[in-house]
Amino acid sequence: MTKVAVFGADGRMGRLIIEEAPGRLDLVQTFDAGDELTLSSSVEVVIDFSLPSAWNSLNTLIAGTDVALVSGTTGLGESERILLNNWKTSRPVFYSSNMSVGIFVLGKLMETASDLLDDSFDRELIEFHHRRKKDSPSGTALSLLKIWDGDKVYGRHGNTGERETGTVGVHAVRGGDVTGEHHLHFLGEGERLTISHLATDRRVFALGAIRAADFIAGKTPGMYSMEDMLG
Repeated sequence: MTKVAVFGADGRMGRLIIEEAPGRLDLVQTFDAGDELTLSSSVEVVIDFSLPSAWNSLNTLIAGTDVALVSGTTGLGESERILLNNWKTSRPVFYSSNMSVGIFVLGKLMETASDLLDDSFDRELIEFHHRRKKDSPSGTALSLLKIWDGDKVYGRHGNTGERETGTVGVHAVRGGDVTGEHHLHFLGEGERLTISHLATDRRVFALGAIRAADFIAGKTPGMYSMEDMLG
C-alpha cells in the first residue's frame, strides 16, 4: 500500500481521509497546526486538505524532498499558485479543487452541451455549500467556469439592465450543512437544459483523494489532475 502523510489532519476532510485510509493506504504520519514539521523518509505521498494560509508550513514540510503531493485545498491565491508551480518541478503534484468522480463527469457533460448549444442559450451557474465555507465562488465552480467563455457576472443587485448576450451568471448560496451542489443552466427560448451534481457525503472527496494518492505515487515530476487519472 502507498505510504502517506496527511497534512490538515484535524480538519473535516483530514479526519475523513484518516478514517477511510485503513485497508486502502498505509498512514505513516499526520500533521496539523502546532506539530513538528519533520517528514518521515518512508512517506511516498503527502495528502493536503488544509487552508491557503497553511501552505507556508506545507512548503516547509516537503522542502528538500521529492515526495509526491495530493492537494484539494481551495481558495488559492497568487502566492499559492506560485508554490504549486515550484513544487511540480521537483515532485509529482496532483491538484483538484474537487476530488469527486461525478464532478469530473459533470465537466465533460458541460463541455459537450456548450459545444452543441449556440449563444442563443444563456448560461448560469449556481452553487450551494455549507455556512462555514470561506471562499466564494467555490473552487469547483471556478474550475467549471473555465469551460465557459464570456464575461462573468457574480450575482445581481439593483437595476442591472437587460442580460447581455454571451455573459455568464455566477451565484453562490451558503447555508446549513450542504456538502456541495453545482447546477449548470442553459436557458433558451422555450426550453432550458439543467445539468447538476449533488454531493451527499463528504466521504466521496476523501475516497477520491485516496485514489489520487495511489495514482500519483511513483510518477515523474509535474502537475496532474482528474483528467490524467480518469480521462
